[in-house]
Amino acid sequence: MQPGFFDVLKWKFASNRYAAAKKKKIRLKVIETRVEEIVSRGDSITYLGHATLWLRLAGCSILTDPVFGDIWPNIKRNTPFPFPAGALPPADIVLISHDHFDHLDRKSIRRLGTLPVYLVPLGYRDWFERVVPGATVLELDWLDTTVQKGIQFRLLPAQHWTRRNLIDSNRRLWGSWMIDTGSRRIFFCGDSGYFRGFGEFGEKYGPFDAAILPIAMNEPRWFMQAMHMDTAEAIQVFRQLGAKVLIPEQWGTFDLTDELLDLPPKVYREEARKAGLTETEAPLIPHGGTWYFPGNE
Repeated sequence: MQPGFFDVLKWKFASNRYAAAKKKKIRLKVIETRVEEIVSRGDSITYLGHATLWLRLAGCSILTDPVFGDIWPNIKRNTPFPFPAGALPPADIVLISHDHFDHLDRKSIRRLGTLPVYLVPLGYRDWFERVVPGATVLELDWLDTTVQKGIQFRLLPAQHWTRRNLIDSNRRLWGSWMIDTGSRRIFFCGDSGYFRGFGEFGEKYGPFDAAILPIAMNEPRWFMQAMHMDTAEAIQVFRQLGAKVLIPEQWGTFDLTDELLDLPPKVYREEARKAGLTETEAPLIPHGGTWYFPGNE
């Protein structure tokens, strides 16, 4: 679902109804993450910003799409990373959903080094060999599984695309991840437009204890719809997966699309209310905030 060149030009040169409001600095809440407390309280999900989440599952430390700083000199991180420099606990597993720069960051991967096992879609091994020589990198096709640290990881299809330069469009695969500890099942979306596959995932692999789904990066809809679900669609996916809890991702960190940084949380709360979801089912976790699985809190 890669956008066409002229569609990109149309978007970039079109007027943005939020342009004036974007001139004002927006500050969002950041919670100082206390590593020792999180580790001591059992299984949890911590929102670190954008698509970077820290999962503690069955004693295993898992990072998704790690981006710790700015994407480019001209694309700054608007909300600080919740950890002080060097305080992030070592990761056992790193999950990559796709190769876009806001999901696969060279500096962050180099910082993580060779300690984690990197689980990636097809086509990423050469990139990792250049960036972190000697790292353990396992490539998966859609529906493939691997077991690491006693946890099953399955790569699932997503409606998106890949590209890191002008000549490598869709040479690498993309996807979402299912994480199954045996007692808990989590869905991590990354980026995706809404498609019928979510219903199939729920029927075949559900129910899920938690679904990590994007609620931002989705305006203007005429341009983003095919590759980025909106909040109402995220709630629909949550229900189709049979999930108990919706964990929002991709909001409030980078200003990459038309909407204001603080708009997605407002839309999320309103859409959750209209859908009849409780705060227990649809919490809004601030940057650095942690959600604990029932029985751990």
